[in-house]
Formats: sequence, structure tokens, C-alpha cells
Amino acid sequence: MGLRLLTRGLGIVAIAAMLGACTGSGFGLSQRNPDSLYGNYLAARYAGTVRDMDAAARYYAQALSEDPGNPVIVERAFLLSVTAGNISKGLNLTSDIIERDPDNRTARLVRALSALKAADYDRAIGEIDAAAPGPFTALVGTLAKAWAAAGKQDAEQAYKELDSFQDRPAFDLFRVLHGALIADYLDDAARARTGYIAAQDASGGASLRIIQAYGRFLETQGDTELAREVYNNYGRLAPDHPIIANSLARLKSGLSPAPLVKTPAEGLAEALYGLASALAQESGIDISILYTQLALYLRPDFDVARTLLADLYERGDRLEDAIATYGRIARTSPLYQNAQIQIAVDMDRLDRSKEAVARLRALIRQYPHAVEPLTALGDILRGRKDYADAVSEYTKAIELIGEPDERFWTIYYARGMSYERLKLWPSAENDLKLALKLSGDHPLVLNYLGYSWIEQKIHLEEAMAMIRRAVELRPDDGYIVDSLGWAYFNIGDYENAVIHLEHAVQLQPDDVTINDHLGDAFWRVGRKIEARFQWQHALELEPDEEQEVSIREKLENGLKDADVEMSADAGS
Repeated sequence: MGLRLLTRGLGIVAIAAMLGACTGSGFGLSQRNPDSLYGNYLAARYAGTVRDMDAAARYYAQALSEDPGNPVIVERAFLLSVTAGNISKGLNLTSDIIERDPDNRTARLVRALSALKAADYDRAIGEIDAAAPGPFTALVGTLAKAWAAAGKQDAEQAYKELDSFQDRPAFDLFRVLHGALIADYLDDAARARTGYIAAQDASGGASLRIIQAYGRFLETQGDTELAREVYNNYGRLAPDHPIIANSLARLKSGLSPAPLVKTPAEGLAEALYGLASALAQESGIDISILYTQLALYLRPDFDVARTLLADLYERGDRLEDAIATYGRIARTSPLYQNAQIQIAVDMDRLDRSKEAVARLRALIRQYPHAVEPLTALGDILRGRKDYADAVSEYTKAIELIGEPDERFWTIYYARGMSYERLKLWPSAENDLKLALKLSGDHPLVLNYLGYSWIEQKIHLEEAMAMIRRAVELRPDDGYIVDSLGWAYFNIGDYENAVIHLEHAVQLQPDDVTINDHLGDAFWRVGRKIEARFQWQHALELEPDEEQEVSIREKLENGLKDADVEMSADAGS
């Protein structure tokens, strides 16, 4: 299972549009030591732009040492520290910020979180009240005050704070969920049960954290059968989810779990995590990283949030940071195995394939009955064109599965592709047909099987129908559209081939194979200047050695009749 399923949050639509920038700048740099000051400042800005946070922090620290009171540098250093997870350093800078900008929202928030973590609830409320009004104050500030009131055992005030969301539909799920969590924290079981049911209904049963909170509540109330039903219902959305599997195992053992939220600080951590999840879906990663770091500050053992943070780093191509973040997930966590798999995937993306393979082999020894590490190892080997060893790992996974299971259709699909690359077509065809059946005609399988049949010039009518169906299901997938165009090319319908291949190039302009295919189709319809242009463009996209030889030959001599062959790489 991909780790991204683990990061599904509350899914609040349009939250991002309601949350603007938390701070403003508007200050100028001083003229003290201008060369080194400006140099360090500009280097820090550039490093931040390319998300090299370590370098940015270093340059800001150097700039701050040159001009300690500079408000621009102080504020940027503060935001960078918080975004990098160094909250204590950020806290040290809040006094300078608030001295010049007393209602600065982010500085007040960080101070409020520090107070909440220390159980100084009056100070937390005071910091939020001192922040400037705005979307931040309306959501995060209100939730912070509600949890601070709960910490003071003032249930009436806590619920009053949450009731201020009544006329804000975008915040409604936060209202009902945190109403339930606060009631659970305050031992108001009746109100907690009503709130959890409302939160589950509002989320459509798709929020992992709501399911965990409600299920744990039901277990502590002795309602184990309903708890099992709640977990199993989510399991249908995400089969074999490690957290749900862990919950069901605990339920079977008879052990009673702790509540999901045990302190007000953990309650607000849930809010920040939910907000970060929603923002990641709506508006980008930078502010999501900031809120996730704040959640982890309040709750360092928050492995679901840590997984979200690592995923955000991956989206920003900060793979070393992602690896380090996954590496902080403890062996005792239900998410440990998935985190180790993702570390290996990221290592492979960094061309550290030997390390990735070694890590997965160690994980397989640690979890000899787990399918996922075997599949991940097969995927890495297949990506490195070690198809024979990939088949071996997929086969081990399939043996563990036993009877074919629709949840694991991707393994048959991957093994079928590997067999096809090894030119073991009967075995490939068997796996691809089974994957097609188990997946319910997934477009990737429709495309690959149909494409392979056309390559072999068998079952042509059925193959064309399968590829057309794949394009209907994924009209914006350049690789699948390329398959349709190349299929037309191979049955001699060059006019239709050009139409679909031109569309494929528009969808996937930087793919070597698709540009090469379009060049071939242009040549066949007599558009030879355009054909050479496409081949030249394909050459500039750094093809592999075999493709480069073929393309250079066509640039030199054109496309000969004997050259009409199906590329094995298209549509993979």
C-alpha cells in the first residue's frame, strides 16, 4: 500500500482559499556590513526558493549575526526555523517580532502552542487573543482556545468556542470532531459518542483519524462489536491498512487502548494535522509543512503526521529530508514497515539502489510473511531492468497471497510486464489477463495487454477495442494515448496514428518514445521535414543507448519498411 493513503486528512474543501499569509514583512535591510549582509541574505532567499532549508538556515544565521535587529531577517529566520521543525529556535525570535509587530499571527501561535504544551492554559488563550483577526484566528486560534478551556476543565467555554463555527460550513468537520474529542477528554461519553458519529458521517467514513478516535472510544466503552465494524468499514476503503490492522489485532487481544487524545496539546496537534492535510490537497506544500511541524512539536510521537511530513518532502523533491523523517518512525509503530519501504523507494530515486535493495531484503527477513516489502523490491528491480530477479520477488509475494485476490492485482500486472520484457509471452499473457480480471478492467492493464497483442499482430480487433477503452478511461494520459496512436501505426492507419500521436505529444511533450513515434508517423504520411524535427527532438531528450542508435539511423537515412517495429517501451 502506498504511504499516501496514510496521509488522508479531513478534506475540508476550500480551506486554503480562506487562509492567507500569516505574517507580513515590509521592512528594509540596514546598511551595516552591506556586502556580507546582502550576500548572506540573498543566498538565504535563493536557498529557500529551491528548498535547501539547511543552507537557508545557515545563511540567515550568518546574516542575523551581521545585523541582529534586522526585522526582515528576524522574521524570515523565525519562519524558516519553524518550518524546519526547530520550534525552540523560532520561539527565541518571537520577542523581537512581537516587539515591532504585536499582533503577528504566526509568532503569537507559536507562543500559544508553547504555553499549551506547558499546560499554561491562560497564557495560551492570551496569546491567541493578542493575534490579529483573520482566517488563522478564526480556525486555529479558536481551536487552541477551545482546547485550553478543556485543559482548565471549563467544558461550557470549550463548546462555546467551537460553536462559533456554526456559520462557517468549511469549518464544520473541525467543529464536530473536536467537540467529540473534547467531550471524550472530559469523560462526557454521551456527548463524545454523538460527536464521533456526526464526524464520521460528515467525513463519509474516509478520515483515518476520525475512525481511530471513534473506534478507540467504542473499545473503552466496551462496545467492541461496533468498534470492529467501524474498523472493518474503513478497511474496505484501504485494505490491509497497517493502523487498522493494528487496531483489529488489539481488539482481538482484548487490550484496552488509550484515547486518541490524552492532553489538550495532543488535541490541538490533531487540529494542526487536519489543517495541514487539507492544505496539502488544496494549495501546495510549504504552509502544510509548517503546520505539520507545529503538530509534531505538540506531539512528537505523532507518526501519522510524521508520515505526512515525509510525503510533503517527497512532493517537494526533498528526498534526503523525506528519508530522515521516515527514519524517525519507531519500530513499535504500525507505520514502521511502510516507512522503511518508502525509505528504500526514495533511496532508489536518488540512485542509491544498492542501499535500497539491502534495506528491503533486511525488511523481508524481519517480516517474512509480508507481501509489501517483496513487491517493493520487485518494483525497484523492474525499474532497474533486472526483470528476472523482479519476477522472482513478485512470485514470492504471490505465493504468500495464495488464492488470487483483487487487492493484489498490481503484483500480477507487474510480473506480467516483467515476463513480457523477458520475452516469456505465455507467462506474461496469463498474468496480464488475471490482472485485468482482478482489477475490473483497469486502464493500465487494458492498455498494456492490448498493446502487446498488437505488437504481436494477434487479436487485433479485441486489442484495438481494449486500447480505445483505456483512452476513454484516461483521456489525459499521454502514454495510453500514445499506445492508441502507435496501434493505428502498426495496422497501417497512418492518418489516425498522426492524430493520436500528436495529441500524445501535447500531453507528454518530454517523452522520448512518444516523440519518436510521432516522427515515424509523420514520415509515413509524407511529412518528412516534420518527421526529422520530431526525431531530433527525441534525441535531445536523452534516449537510452538502443533508442539513440535507432533515432540517429532514421535521421541519417529516413524510415525504411524494415524499421516498422513496435517499441517495447511505450505505455509502460
